[in-house]
Amino acid sequence: MSYDDLPLRPGTGQRPPPVPERPPAASPLRWVAVGAVALVAGAALAFWWMTRAQPEDPVPAPTAASDGAQSSNRPLRQPIELPALDASDALFRDLVGVLSRHPALARLLATDGLVRRAVLAVEQVGDGRTPSVPLMPLRPPTRLAIVGGASGPMDARTYARWDAATTALTSLNPPEAAQLYVNVKPLFDAAYAELGHPGGDFDAAITRAIDMLTVAPVPASPPDLLRRLGYFEHSDATLRSLRPVQKQLILTGPDAQRRITDWLRRLAAALDLPITG
Repeated sequence: MSYDDLPLRPGTGQRPPPVPERPPAASPLRWVAVGAVALVAGAALAFWWMTRAQPEDPVPAPTAASDGAQSSNRPLRQPIELPALDASDALFRDLVGVLSRHPALARLLATDGLVRRAVLAVEQVGDGRTPSVPLMPLRPPTRLAIVGGASGPMDARTYARWDAATTALTSLNPPEAAQLYVNVKPLFDAAYAELGHPGGDFDAAITRAIDMLTVAPVPASPPDLLRRLGYFEHSDATLRSLRPVQKQLILTGPDAQRRITDWLRRLAAALDLPITG
């Protein structure tokens, strides 16, 4: 009751002294609302943790020694118990399957020796070779064609042969792929050591492979090809002098080539790899 609503005492003509008001009791609905907000916040935090999203590290205050220095973009390794390399297929298959369910990628993941297969493919690309054996499930079912008989420009319609493989790769989010790689990197390092790089860092192999592909030229028009027994060869001497994997990349078509190399650059940025291309 407010001060103005107090009744007058009979016969005095004066108001009694005001009675101090007590603070209003907190409404039970208020605490229900607070509890609901806390519950929602807790559920959101639990979902974030279960999805293993990489938290952003707080930016430390600049010091005299680190003023102006940039922090690394590379994600931190999250705690995950890794199996032996020989028993790693199920884990690797599950982790990649969470990032993408593209059918072409699923065919590749259905094979055995996944980490060793990936390491061999990256090693061969870095050497300039075409990784046809480790990536056999991604091979297109149709053959390349040219406009002409013994020679002629590549039929641009056959660029579509590589659409599925290109989309399978680019369906993976580069930062998420970087996080996955960092989490299981000891497995990649072990497989890399088996290829004759004892104590080697698989980051170096990834860097070499990305550099090999990103420096390949992008022809403005379908390249002229010469028909050989069982294969085609570039008629342009400059293209013919490229490494096999670079020539193969050009045959995927300019759109696919740009999509692949752009994805590779984004992966390198997410891992802080010092690529040149």
